[in-house]
Formats: sequence, C-alpha cells, structure tokens
Amino acid sequence: MTRALLGREHFIDLDDVAYFYTGAHAPAVHAVEEAMVASYRAKSGGPRGRAGMFTLEERARASVAGLVRGATAGDVAFLGDASTAWSAVANGWRWQPGDNVVLNEYEHPSVFAPWLRLRQAGLEVRFVRRREDWEMPTEDIAAACDERTVAIALSHVGYVTGLRHDVAAVSRAADARGIPVLLDVSHSLGLLDVDLDAVALAISASYKWTLGPYGVGVVAWNRERLPGFEPGAVGWRSVEDIFRADRFADLDWSPDARRFQMGAPSLSGIAGLGAAAEIIGGLGLPAVHAHSARLVGAVHAGLRERGLAVTTPADPDRRAGSVAFLHPDGERVAAALEDLGVHVWGGDGRVRASCHVMNDDDDVDRLLLALDRVLADHPLGAPA
Repeated sequence: MTRALLGREHFIDLDDVAYFYTGAHAPAVHAVEEAMVASYRAKSGGPRGRAGMFTLEERARASVAGLVRGATAGDVAFLGDASTAWSAVANGWRWQPGDNVVLNEYEHPSVFAPWLRLRQAGLEVRFVRRREDWEMPTEDIAAACDERTVAIALSHVGYVTGLRHDVAAVSRAADARGIPVLLDVSHSLGLLDVDLDAVALAISASYKWTLGPYGVGVVAWNRERLPGFEPGAVGWRSVEDIFRADRFADLDWSPDARRFQMGAPSLSGIAGLGAAAEIIGGLGLPAVHAHSARLVGAVHAGLRERGLAVTTPADPDRRAGSVAFLHPDGERVAAALEDLGVHVWGGDGRVRASCHVMNDDDDVDRLLLALDRVLADHPLGAPA
C-alpha cells in the first residue's frame, strides 16, 4: 500500500480531491501560506522588518540549493519567473551570426521563445524532432550539433509526454564538442536528482514539484562551466555595491548568482518557496522520487490496460512524475474528471496526470475509475 508522503492535513482544500495536477501547479500548502503572510507582514517593521525579509531570502536560497546536487546558496538566484530567467540568459549569450542553438520539439515556449526572437539577428535555432515512438534519444540531440552550436537548451523532463532526458549522457556528448548545456528543471526540481555539475545553468519555475507559490524563477549557476557570464538583463540587485564611488564607470557585477537578480524580488513568494523547499528537503529527494515513481507506474499500467495511447515512456528511467495519453478532446476529458473530484491537465490533444507527495493508491484507483466513466461519454477511436 502506497500512502501519501505528506498528508492532506498539510494542504489547503484537498479533503475530497484526487490531485494529479502538479505538472501544471502544485496544491496550496499551509506552511507556505504562513511563510508568505509572515514575510508580507514584516513590511510594517520598517528597517528591521526589511532586514528580516531579506534574511528569509537568504534562507530560501540555501534551502533551494539543497535540492540541487553540487549547488551552494551562492549559486542560486531568484527572478520574477522562469521565463524572465530564460530571456536573461538568451539575451546575454555570446554568439555570432550563423551560430546555432539546439532545442527539441518537447520544449515549452518559456525555453524556446527567447532564442526564436534572436533569429532576426542571425542565430539559427534548431529543433530536434521526436521519433515515431515518442522517444528522443541523446544521440538525436547530439546529431543536431555541429561546430557552430553554441548551446543546447533542454528540459530535464519534457512537459508534453513526461519524457526524462539522460542529462549525464547529453552532458558527455556536449562536452566532447565544448557545448554548454542549459537545463530547465521546472518538471524535476523537488522530484529528481538535479546535478548542477553536469550543466552550465539550471532554471526552474517555483510552483510545481517544489510545492512553492507562483512568482519566483530559480537560477542555479555553475560558475566553473560558465565563468563570468553576464545576463542580458540587469538591475540594482545585479551589482555588488550600489553605493560605490565609481558606480557610474562600469557595472560592478555580483560575483555570485545574484547577478541574475534585477530588482526588488517577490520576497513573500521567495519566503514561501523557501518553506516549500524545506518540506521537500525534509522528506528527502530519494524518498519523494521513489514514491512518485511507484504511483506513476500504477497509473501508466492502468492507462495501458484501457487501451489508451500512452506517450510517456514505459521505462521508469525515462520518465519522472507525469503520465500522458492522447485524446482529441483532452480539455473536455479533464473538465469531466474535475466534476468527479479528480484534477488532471488536459489540452493540446492529450491528458496528463502527475503524481507527487500528496498522492496515494486510493487516488490512483479513483483516477482510473473516474476515467472509465468519462471515456464512456467521450470514447476514443483506435489508439494511435
């Protein structure tokens, strides 16, 4: 019997819900709400309150670093969201007209859109296509690279099917050609082992597997692989000393990851993320991953037994916390499941269920039984 790692009493309004929506966003957590409220209320404390809020930011930096192997607090920065972080990276990247960046068709717009915008200045953006079986092997990504490739931008776990890339293998292939790997970990941070030593940068949203709120983008910077990088967006928090005498002469970049931070951050959101990261850290990433993997396996098997076209890999090493299947009216299926108290994501011709610390075997049974009812009303043709 697989029981929840974190009981429903820790969450807000989950009493009668089977929650499989974490791939879009995690449910609200009491401790996160309390941290956010406490940080906001500190504003009334004037200088001491402000100092307390920034102390919580430093604590959150350390807590998030604890979820990234090889990272220290000084490697972590907080921006407004992951899209802001990706834009700052793309706009600060050094390249010449005719150079290229390699991505793939499973990437979210937050990852690929900043690079597409640079096409007008002469950057080639290459997209690796999936195979017929929905797989995307490392060798296909490596084959798209050449002597003009200046970066590989890759999601550790793709949001479309839940496919998990072998980051170590991609990193080895990239290292052979001196190509930096830029990794989006929005679907793995707080769930899987994220190894900063294998990549130049890791970027994440705050509101998925970490259990945090909206409003924070996380950057983890490998200063050995990408020394001296200057982001393409800058503000008063990007510099080490805003009051230095010669501050008008040049930019006094912060020596650590805080150079990615531009202005006054969402300190309440950061405090909430810090509280969430401490919860995940307390549970332990190996336990969180093993728990999710057991439930994902049960969901994957149940969907296949129903003859559905499951696009998520069958190999546990090639998937993470989500399972997706094809349906031409995925949004309508998700809405019908919601009416039965089961939250999944649906749209774009598919349905996706995500398993995390709040889920248990009863949730899986409820999902599959509800799906039987819904599919009877919204039948499929032959699986693709």
